Amino acid sequence: MRRLWPIRSTPLRLTVVFLAILILSSAASFATAYLVIRANFESTLEDEIDQIIDTYKAIEDQNVLIDRLNEDVKITDPELTILHYLPDRGSIIANVDSLPTVDDFTILDEKAIGAGHDDISASYLAKGKRVGKGQLTVAKTREQVTKLGEIILSVVLIGLLPTILLASGAGALTARNARRRIDGIQKTLGELTAGHLAARVSVVAHDRDDLTAISAAVNTMATAQEALIASMRQISADIAHDLKTPIQRVAVILDEITTKTVLSEGQDALLDQALSETDRIVKTFQALLQLAQIEGGAVRDRFVPTDLQRIAEDVVDFLGANAEEKGYRLEFTSNGTKPFNALGDRHLLTQVLANLIENSLRHTPIGSTIRVDLSRHAGHVILSVTDNGPGIPVHEREKVLRRLYRLEQSRTSEGNGLGLSLVAAICNLHGAQLLLADNNPGLRVRIEFPDFEETAVAMH
Repeated sequence: MRRLWPIRSTPLRLTVVFLAILILSSAASFATAYLVIRANFESTLEDEIDQIIDTYKAIEDQNVLIDRLNEDVKITDPELTILHYLPDRGSIIANVDSLPTVDDFTILDEKAIGAGHDDISASYLAKGKRVGKGQLTVAKTREQVTKLGEIILSVVLIGLLPTILLASGAGALTARNARRRIDGIQKTLGELTAGHLAARVSVVAHDRDDLTAISAAVNTMATAQEALIASMRQISADIAHDLKTPIQRVAVILDEITTKTVLSEGQDALLDQALSETDRIVKTFQALLQLAQIEGGAVRDRFVPTDLQRIAEDVVDFLGANAEEKGYRLEFTSNGTKPFNALGDRHLLTQVLANLIENSLRHTPIGSTIRVDLSRHAGHVILSVTDNGPGIPVHEREKVLRRLYRLEQSRTSEGNGLGLSLVAAICNLHGAQLLLADNNPGLRVRIEFPDFEETAVAMH
């Protein structure tokens, strides 16, 4: 379909369609006018030919008819009218050398007529009839019909072409303006989808067309969405903040009970379990607060050019020893031209990689190798983490990026279901694309960071 119809802009398509309608309707009008006028001309010629034949038929004496024809042939211009009489006996009387035998009205071209030394027209309307003791053929020139076609064509070229050019120019300007406004709406919707909730469509004051109405509707929707999400984030942050302190106090109290009192062996184990659970709750609330801060974009002003290779090397060195103690192997490779820069916050980007590696350590069997790779593709920096664990089913990959969502097989393991949510939020904050894919076996997490210079321009 794209090959057959390369124009993808709807306003431009409408312009082309309306121009085609204008051209076809104008051509049909001129063609109809030409056919009607030509029919009138030919009807007039037929009447003239019939009148000439009737004039000769009215002469009953054959000798008088021959004499009349001889005189008329001498004074008749074959370029306008051809007379050709073939008597039953005697020589042909004609103002041309030869003429085909015809009965009813027939159109003859110059190739079928012998003109002698005189010029003839390109086309004639001829009719043959039995007159006296011979066959009379009368032909009248159709030169005026031919000239009529040329005149109509000239009128079309002189009159219609400027109209088409003006209509094309006006249509192109209108389509360009509509396309620009549609692109603005599309860009705003894309920004809203990407999480930039402050994006709005610019609306021309006092404009009342349909695109303005759509733009206003998009802005109203965006305002409502921004208010709703801000409210939800604020509620989430308030709950996490308000509960964090009491839970921390509970943890302190439990710790004091452990250190200041003498407990039995069973009570001591239960207290340790309670401390572990409260610590897990505190970490969950801390992650929720951090997630709210990241989604609010408050840290974007801290973005600076950051070397992803340096981050990867530091994280792999830091977590490598712990991974080896647990029976895992952690590897790092880089391919492509250095430096592997991205515009962002070093602390958050470090957290992204650490969360992905810890997630792999948590869900892969002992003895597995976890690989961290840096590469380039189409000017972008690609950071990937791969393992050979159970992976994530395709239908679950979007769900695991939600807050507090955990796979069924992960519910018995450590974690709060916020690790990948934080990764997704940080990637979105940095304008990076996050992709979860199969490693056959295992999981491949691929993060594609945008071009460093384009990101810097967008930020400013």
